[in-house]
Parts: sequence; structure tokens; C-alpha cells
Amino acid sequence: MTDLYLYQTIHLARGRARHVAEHAATLDALSREWFGRPYPSAAEALQRRIERRAREEHYPTEVSGFIRLELLADGSERLLPAGISYYDGYGYRSVQPAAVALRYDLPLTEAPTSVHEAATLLARRAAERQGAEAAIRCDAEGHFREAEGAPLFAIAGRTVLEAPGPESVERSITREAVRRAGMELRKEEFGLGDLSRIEELFFTDHRGITSLSRCNGVPLMTFLAERIAAALE
Repeated sequence: MTDLYLYQTIHLARGRARHVAEHAATLDALSREWFGRPYPSAAEALQRRIERRAREEHYPTEVSGFIRLELLADGSERLLPAGISYYDGYGYRSVQPAAVALRYDLPLTEAPTSVHEAATLLARRAAERQGAEAAIRCDAEGHFREAEGAPLFAIAGRTVLEAPGPESVERSITREAVRRAGMELRKEEFGLGDLSRIEELFFTDHRGITSLSRCNGVPLMTFLAERIAAALE
């Protein structure tokens, strides 16, 4: 039987877990909503467990690493190694995949669940069959919702557009980075009908910012997203 779980992936920079309190609060709220129980984990104790797990995996401290936290319906947690980075801190990733937009809905919730994760993997396979490397989820009207299961942003002129979606650590740190970069931020719908005015598309996950090189064959630029990535904390 497949486990049902909630998950977060925590970024460790120089051996220190980042934004642990925010990740724990996210899991607590979602666990109360979907599992009917709190996630009673003090942030300091959770941070120590995450950092100990990274040491057990012999993660280098000169670059970032990632630990995945899965919270099961019975309240138990799993801390799993999720790889290391080429970068020290949140990075602007050198990979710039081409994407296609796929119309599909998520079952019940947009929260980070095992079901959401499975849907994201299936969408990526569908994108690969169309010759792309990434999938953008869009609704029946063609409005973009996320890319690769992560918050999606567009740049038009000097304005950053934030696709509507659930709150997350990655969404929050991107908003702050946009402000530090001196750019305007608006939360509004955009999608297939806006590709002619969109200059850049990027998403933010636990690794940092990934720019998309194309969407449905339309070429995109990558200039300002790199500036925003430099302001991530």
C-alpha cells in the first residue's frame, strides 16, 4: 500500500538548516487539516535532527545540501537525504529546461502531498514525450499554476508576476528576494494567452531559482531571474 504523506525539502547551507520554523509551521497546519493531528515539533529540535541527518550522510559543508522531511498520517516522520548542490546557498541553476503547459487538475488539494508529487512526476513524463524537460500545470482556462510542483513566476517589463498558489517557504523567500532586487511584484493570473508579453518564466524550489528557456516553443530570456536569485536568503 502506498504511504500518504506530507513533505518539505529543507535547504542546508554550510551545514545549517534554513527556514526550519517555517517548514515546521507549514507541516503543522497541513497535518491538522488533512490528518487531524498537529505536528508537535519544536523548530530547534527539528533543526538539530535535520543537521544530524546531514552529518550522517557526510554532506560537505562548503556547498548546500537537502534533507527531505516526510510526515505520515500516523504522525511519524522520515528524514531522507535529498542530494547536494553545486552551489553554496540558494542558487541560480545553470540548467534552463524547455517546458510545455499541460492542462490538468490536482486531486483535492495543491498542498505538498504524496499525491501531488505523483501527479508532478506523471506530468514531467508527459512533457518529455513532447520533447520538453519540464511541465507547467495550467487550468482549463490556460492559466499557469506551477512548474514542476513549485511556485511559478513570470517577468513582464520590470514587474514580477506571481502565479496564485498555496503559501510555502519557497514562495515567501522569492517575494522577499524580488523586493530586495528593487522590482515590483504582483500576484495575478497569467498563462498561455500572455506568452507574447512574458519575457521570463522561472520557478523556485529548495535548490533555488530555475529559469525556463522555452514554453510551448516560445523562447524566453533569463536575465532578471538571475538577479532575483542573487537576493535569495
